[in-house]
Amino acid sequence: MGKTNKNDKKFGFRKFIYIGVAAVLVVGLGIGALIFDFGGQLVDDSGFEEARPHLEQQLRMEKEHEVLMQHIDGLREQSDIVKRLEDFDKEDGSTVIAEVNGEEILSQDLIDAEEVQKQQFIMMGLDPESPEADQMIEEIREDILDSLIMNVILLQKVRQEGIMVSSQEIDEQYQMIAEQFGGEEVMEDMLEEEGMTPGDLEDEIEKQISLQTYAEKYLEENLDEEDLEFSEQELRRLFEQQQEMLAQ
Repeated sequence: MGKTNKNDKKFGFRKFIYIGVAAVLVVGLGIGALIFDFGGQLVDDSGFEEARPHLEQQLRMEKEHEVLMQHIDGLREQSDIVKRLEDFDKEDGSTVIAEVNGEEILSQDLIDAEEVQKQQFIMMGLDPESPEADQMIEEIREDILDSLIMNVILLQKVRQEGIMVSSQEIDEQYQMIAEQFGGEEVMEDMLEEEGMTPGDLEDEIEKQISLQTYAEKYLEENLDEEDLEFSEQELRRLFEQQQEMLAQ
């Protein structure tokens, strides 16, 4: 296996810092990964029973994602949101481009989020520094800003709910990240390159854990087990859809 270079590690670190609301919507992000691998081969109807647990898991994730998004839409409607995307300035990260219930989102927040999005283009075989990538970013810039707004709304809700994260939870995640990036010393060097301190990272960890805790609590209170029971017809429809995808 080849070595992971410093730039690869740096991107991974930046991605963790700026992914934001993905921590809450993880129930939806994993859906595509649940199209199970049968070696690229179609399976006959006998494979349905083998696939059943995975089908149920995917439908459960889709239902949880749907309920969370409906909740977030409701929170957006109740929020005082002012967008000033026309003030976005790549040269001055301090310009305010949105306010959410009086809380500001700056150009720098959007710049950071766009850098993460650009790296996703690599998976599409697109050079993130190419004119094509820049054009795509221009086209989805408002969507990225909307994601940042969603993140702020959820963090405000977390504070209203009084959700607390223990120092032990933060430390466990901190150590896990440090191990991923080659130890605390290496990670702290990368933090310094990003203009951050270990305390800044701990704050980001606390935000992400609190967001995940809030999402889990909301789903537990607003989804009954019967909402997560799926008919044979629903399972077979999903199975057939995935077979069709494999056949393409």
